[in-house]
Amino acid sequence: MMARRKPAPEPDRYEPCERCGEAYLTAAWWQDTPICCYCYNQAKRVVGQCVECAHSGIVPGRTPTGQYLCRTCSGIQLNVDCVECGAEAELYRRGHCWRCELAHQVDELLTNPHTGVVNPQLAGLAAALKQMPRANSGVTWLRNPTVRAVLQQIAAADTVDQRLLAALPVNRSSVHIRALLDEHGIDGARVDFRTRFTAWADSKLATLTNPDNQLVIRSYIRWHVSRRFDDKCTNGTFLAAKQGVTVAIDFLNFLDMLQISVTDVDQSQVDTFVEPGTETNRLLSRFLPWVVATYRLPPLTIAPHQRGTTRALTETMQVEQLTRLFANDALTPRDRLAAALIVVFGQPTHKVAALRWDQINREETCTITLGKHPIVLESPLDRLVAEVAEATTNRQTAAHSESVWVFPGYQPGNHLNESHLRRRLKALGFPSLTTRLGTWQTITQTSPPPVLADALGIHTQTAINHALRGSSQFGAYVAARNGQREQ
Repeated sequence: MMARRKPAPEPDRYEPCERCGEAYLTAAWWQDTPICCYCYNQAKRVVGQCVECAHSGIVPGRTPTGQYLCRTCSGIQLNVDCVECGAEAELYRRGHCWRCELAHQVDELLTNPHTGVVNPQLAGLAAALKQMPRANSGVTWLRNPTVRAVLQQIAAADTVDQRLLAALPVNRSSVHIRALLDEHGIDGARVDFRTRFTAWADSKLATLTNPDNQLVIRSYIRWHVSRRFDDKCTNGTFLAAKQGVTVAIDFLNFLDMLQISVTDVDQSQVDTFVEPGTETNRLLSRFLPWVVATYRLPPLTIAPHQRGTTRALTETMQVEQLTRLFANDALTPRDRLAAALIVVFGQPTHKVAALRWDQINREETCTITLGKHPIVLESPLDRLVAEVAEATTNRQTAAHSESVWVFPGYQPGNHLNESHLRRRLKALGFPSLTTRLGTWQTITQTSPPPVLADALGIHTQTAINHALRGSSQFGAYVAARNGQREQ
């Protein structure tokens, strides 16, 4: 659920707020100044230390210079005292703070209705949920009917075992809760990729326009795709399998529209499907060889993508990227660090997404290990690392209370999805491949490729290829300049 968008100010109806300067409904007069409803609600959540009496807690007041003041020193009357725990905090209802409300809801949902106690197997999950940094997010999540139903089903069982887990519905909430169980004390609770893929495939088969083609896709999944889902299967393999099956179904629907059976397909239909479509349609190359072999069709091919055709960023473009990286206030610290690892060190997106905190040393001199040797991070990169370490993105729930990942993802225990990160950086003006190629072609002109390969974690021959490519482009540039002088 997305938060409601803040409406436009109404200067004709309301006077400007002292805090934000915008004209919204006045909720209170504090320190003889109007405070709008948005700043009023925000002030109830600000925790700090009063500059006059050193009281630590909710500090709704402000000095003329913007420093924090407690309720007593500012003269502001605001009820933020929890009647249960006594803490100063934003209240939820009936005088209880969000933290106490979260604890009540967790206990209510995880208490076995037959025994009246919480199963000891769920103690780790209960503690993690109660300790979420943002209690209000936990309360909101627990309001979800699907979440409540899954937790109540788990709580009502005498033992949390594989039989119980297998009986749970396969939906996003169930997958997330099982991952939380696995993260907090119940080994093997996480949904395996084979189960997730089977559930997804059953629903995807319904999109076939010709029911006869279901047998084709089921056979393809059983004899070709499912063998990939072993104990070492990764999220990338899972997503690739889904993408391949989706394109196969699209192709069969395309043939059905032409009233052509899969046993009669020829090269012209393959070309017609692939050429005008998106680059994703080229993933038909995963399905096509199996179809040819299974139905004994004549050879059908898809022209392979030509490697080495991607244009690297020019030196001018790289300078513009660096300027935007550290001057654009719209970028979050996490966005900046992810982009910097590509712009400065030429790291591929999958390595950036999977970066761990044990690869970064912040004790004295800040260093990062991307290959065999640590690299010193000078300013402003060292400050950027510190900002990311202090940030709360994806660390406000029970999924990542103490994450090993620099870029924690949305699933418990997992890092940020590589595809999501790639799309995010591209939208911000840092396309991964072209940026990385430009970086490598620049740095290999100033340092030996084997040394860079060891330090930055790529194969030596790859670094040499980047150096050769950069040299050839530089040579072409020099030749063009000389030609201009001779004219």
